[in-house]
Amino acid sequence: MKVKTYRKWDLHHHIVPDFYVEEMKKMGISVAGIKWPAWNAKASIKMMDRFHIEKAFVSLSAPGIFFENVEYSQNLNRRCNEYISSMLQEYPARFGGFGSVTLPDVPSALIEAEYALESLKLDGIALMSNVDGHYLGDTAYKPFYEEMNRRKAIIYVHPNEVPGKVDHLFLNPLYLWQNDTTKAIIDFIHSGYHKQYPNIRWIFSHGGGIIAPLFPTLIEALRKENPDIVEELNVWKNQVFLDTASKAFDDQIPYLLEFSDLQHVVFGGDIGWGNKMAVSELEKGYAALDVKYGLTEQQIEDIFMGNAKRLFSHDCVPVQKCAHVPYARPSFGGNPKRVQYHCHSEEEALAALASGDYDRVLLSFDRPEVWQLETKERQAAFRAYNDIAAEIRSKNPQEMGAFCIIDPALPEWSISEIDRALNELNLDGVCLTLDISNTALMELFDERLMQKIGSVNKPILIHPRHNHGLPLLSDNKLDSLYFIAKAFYLDIYKKYWLNTQFILTHTSGSLQYLAQPFGILYYLAPKISALSMFAYMWDAYVMHKPKGYMILKNTISV
Repeated sequence: MKVKTYRKWDLHHHIVPDFYVEEMKKMGISVAGIKWPAWNAKASIKMMDRFHIEKAFVSLSAPGIFFENVEYSQNLNRRCNEYISSMLQEYPARFGGFGSVTLPDVPSALIEAEYALESLKLDGIALMSNVDGHYLGDTAYKPFYEEMNRRKAIIYVHPNEVPGKVDHLFLNPLYLWQNDTTKAIIDFIHSGYHKQYPNIRWIFSHGGGIIAPLFPTLIEALRKENPDIVEELNVWKNQVFLDTASKAFDDQIPYLLEFSDLQHVVFGGDIGWGNKMAVSELEKGYAALDVKYGLTEQQIEDIFMGNAKRLFSHDCVPVQKCAHVPYARPSFGGNPKRVQYHCHSEEEALAALASGDYDRVLLSFDRPEVWQLETKERQAAFRAYNDIAAEIRSKNPQEMGAFCIIDPALPEWSISEIDRALNELNLDGVCLTLDISNTALMELFDERLMQKIGSVNKPILIHPRHNHGLPLLSDNKLDSLYFIAKAFYLDIYKKYWLNTQFILTHTSGSLQYLAQPFGILYYLAPKISALSMFAYMWDAYVMHKPKGYMILKNTISV
C-alpha cells in the first residue's frame, strides 16, 4: 500500500555557515568528534524539496554561541542571526528562524533577543539546554524570562555539550545530549518558572530528550515537594511542543504522542546535521501512524505541519487526550516470571510475597551511607550484609533469594567476596552498585572484575549508589542506563557479558525508549569503522534484528 505524501514544516533545521565552522576550528572545537558538514542554504532547500518540506525554521546546533568572552560571543551571535535573516529575505516562503542569544550573560542576551525579534523579525529565540553548566532554571535568568514572557515569545531548546563530557564522542548524541535537554526541562520546572512565565511557548528538540518516558517518575518525585505539581504541569503543557527529530522508532513514537496529545507534537528533521536516511526514517515512521495507531490523515498532517502553523499563529490549543491513548508499543523486556528482583529489606520482601503478585523475591543492598565509610569498615559492612542476607534466604530458599554486595572500587576483594557469597553462602547473584555519572570516557571499573562478573553464570543487579532526588538533577540516579550505554560503546559487553543476565534498576521506565539508540552504540565503539556501520545497517534494516537492541529487548528492567 502506498503511503500518502505529507507536506511539512520543519522546526528542527540547522544552519552551519562556513564562517561559524571556521571560528569553531580556530578554537579547536568539534561536535562529538564528527566532521563539520558542508552546508549552505541551497543544500537545505534541496533536502527540503526531497522530503516535501514547505518551510524550515532554522537555528544553530551545539556548541551554540557563547564562548567565555562576552564581546566575542555577542559579535558571533549577531553575525549568525543576521545570516538567518538574510536567508529569510532571500527565501521568504521557505525559511523562518530562531535567533540565538548570549546566555548566560543576561544583559547582552536581552540586547540580542530584542535585535533578533524586533529588527531582524525572527520567529523566536533558540536556547541551548545548558551553557557552561548554566541550565534553564538558573536564578540569574529571571530578567530574560520576564522579557520573553512579556513578548509571549517562542523559545526553541536544543541540547548542548554536557559539562565535563565534551570528549565522550557518540555517547553524546545517542545518550548524554538527550538527557541534557530533559535535565534543562526539569531544572526549569524545579525552579518554579513554569508558573512564573506561563506565556512563553516552548519547543523542545529531539522529543525533549527522555522527558516523555521519565515523566511519571519526575511527577512522583516533584509531588513530594509540591502537591500541586500535576495540575501546574497540566496547564504548562499547553505551551509545550516536542519535535520529532531522531525519534523515528516504534519504541519511541508512542511516548511522544502520549506526553501531551497529538496537537503538541511537531515535525523536526535535524537537516543540516542529520543525513538523508535519518530524515527518511522519520518521514516513513510518522506517515504510517494511520496504520500503526489509527490516526486520521488530518492528525498526521497536523504533526507534519498543522501544529506548527497554530504554534506560530499563537492559537492556544489546550491539551486533549485522544481516545486511542495509550498507543501500543512493541513487546519489550525480559520476563521476570513473577519474580521481584528489587527489594531492600526482609519486611519489604515478605510484603511482596504476601501480596500474591510474586512467587519469589530477591533482596539487594541499598544503604548509601555505607559508601562513605573507610575501606576496612566498608568491607566489614558488606561482608556482614551478605551473611545476614544468606541467613534470611535460608529460612525460605524457594521463595526468598538475595544478591551479594561488592565494591567495584576494590576489585580483588570483590572477586574474593563473590566466590564466598555464591559458593559458600549460596546467594543468587551479584549486586553491582555504581557511581559512574562523572567517570572518564574509557572508565567503567576494573577489567578483572568485568571478567569475573561475566564468568559467574548468575544474574547481575545494577543499582545506582544514590537513587534519591530528582532524576538527572541527581546525576547518579540513572546510572543503570549509563552503565549499559558505556558497556555497549566501549565494547565491554561484547567482550565479557554476552551470556550475562543483567537486571537494571531505577531506569525510570526509559530503557525501551533508549533501546534503539543504545543499540547503535553497540556497533559504533569509540573508533567507528565502515565495517561496523555496515554490520548495523545489515542487522537493523535487512535482518530487522540489531544485536544491541535485541539484547536490551530481553533485559530485565525494574
